[in-house]
Amino acid sequence: MARNLINLESVSKQYGVAPILDSVSLGVSESERVGVVGRNGGGKSTLMKIIAGVDTPDEGRVTRSSWAKVGYLNQSDSAPAATTVRDLIIGSKKTHEWASDAGVREILRGLFGGYSSEILDRPYSSLSGGEKRRVGIAGLLIEPLDLVLLDEPTNHLDVEGVAWLAHHLRKRRELAVVVITH
Repeated sequence: MARNLINLESVSKQYGVAPILDSVSLGVSESERVGVVGRNGGGKSTLMKIIAGVDTPDEGRVTRSSWAKVGYLNQSDSAPAATTVRDLIIGSKKTHEWASDAGVREILRGLFGGYSSEILDRPYSSLSGGEKRRVGIAGLLIEPLDLVLLDEPTNHLDVEGVAWLAHHLRKRRELAVVVITH
């Protein structure tokens, strides 16, 4: 039986007088896939921020498993000015540490066509919107996570990037995913 990762019970949130979420309940367990679809301004991103722990509900309860590792890709792609692609995806790991991992190599090949220094040493600020999105996705997917929260992950991605992401997530059956899309 799959273990529970997160529960929202009667969660409500409002900004000003406008309720954004009203008594929302949701549970996500290991390996589950949840899609959230709705109109713009309907509270999808607010819900995701509450699940991620970035925001808190005005009412209700959020319970997270203490052992669960959760990653969150929000809609905004930003980083400090001097940051490189390597900084955001690989961090301080030495080349032999990440390059020996077949999963990391597969993600870099799938999203960037490879893992050369030319790609990894590019300044993040010089990237297009689609390239920045790929960096965010790669940085998230190489981590050993139990739950991935993707807020409109296909924004700025080309058809090949969308296809690769869908294929990759289907292969990662152990990974629970909550995705927002239109």
